[in-house]
Amino acid sequence: MENNNSIQKVSKEELSLINSYTRKELTENDVYTFSVVLCDNDVDRDFEYFTGDTLETLSKMFEGVTGIYDHDPKAKNQVARIYSCKTENLSPKKTAYGEDYIRLVAKAYLPRCEGNNDFIAMLDSGIKKEVSVGCGIEECSCSICGEDMRRKSCGHIKGEYYKGKMCCGVLKNPTDAYEWSFTAVPAQRKAGVIKSFCKGDDERVVDRFLKSVNGRSGEIVVDREEVESLKKYVEALKSKAEENGKYKAFLQLETVKTGVTAKLGIESDLLESMVRGLSIDELLRLKETFEKKKAEILPVRSQVFGQFGESRSETENAYFNI
Repeated sequence: MENNNSIQKVSKEELSLINSYTRKELTENDVYTFSVVLCDNDVDRDFEYFTGDTLETLSKMFEGVTGIYDHDPKAKNQVARIYSCKTENLSPKKTAYGEDYIRLVAKAYLPRCEGNNDFIAMLDSGIKKEVSVGCGIEECSCSICGEDMRRKSCGHIKGEYYKGKMCCGVLKNPTDAYEWSFTAVPAQRKAGVIKSFCKGDDERVVDRFLKSVNGRSGEIVVDREEVESLKKYVEALKSKAEENGKYKAFLQLETVKTGVTAKLGIESDLLESMVRGLSIDELLRLKETFEKKKAEILPVRSQVFGQFGESRSETENAYFNI
């Protein structure tokens, strides 16, 4: 989103567009306006993207559409309304597919009133920033073979590479544009259609990241949410590695102790050298072998009736029968 200052000038042309949606004539002092990037033609987190033609069609459809919170279509969640919408070509910036980067930019307004002061402050401070769009799309074609992926399985998997080209769903033929929402994590890196993205699902983020870099060379773009998820995933791996390291050291020590007590004739320093390069599974198997050998040499004996070679009266309490 491109936030404007709270004190801003609204042209007569803009006021005219705004007043086409109002019941009474509003003045420059009555409205707060801001610009917002609704979506673009770059590949999103679900490996789908809008074409430039799709964005151009959506630009007409989104004029007059209301903005809400988290795609929850309740009247109380309405916060702003679009009064102008158009596509912007930011060439020479390119998409992941090497095409000119095109984005759909809208101008929205809301009334200046006491009830909106907090929301305007959130806009100006950059807290309310990310948005995604709700729209109807007729076709999602495979970027590899052109088959409509929603109607027929072509065998290609989004995010996978085929002869160096990443498979994506190409969103075409929009049929409706019904809302745009302020949301914490949009599906697109700048905005997006309604899709879910689980911020805490760090393993999925890593899997998607690895798919995106597979077969690629040069610079890889990673957004803020993905960076945070990758950092959490790496920290979790470090923690697990530390725990495994401690357990492996303990297991090495126990294996050496068991090997010594099994009287194999191997000195402890030699056993220590032997176990140092073994995996945890190998250490467990070796320790089990040592324990079996140890049991043959030093069998475990229970303090049972008759173990001392003499009979006892059942009435005697000098010994326990187990």
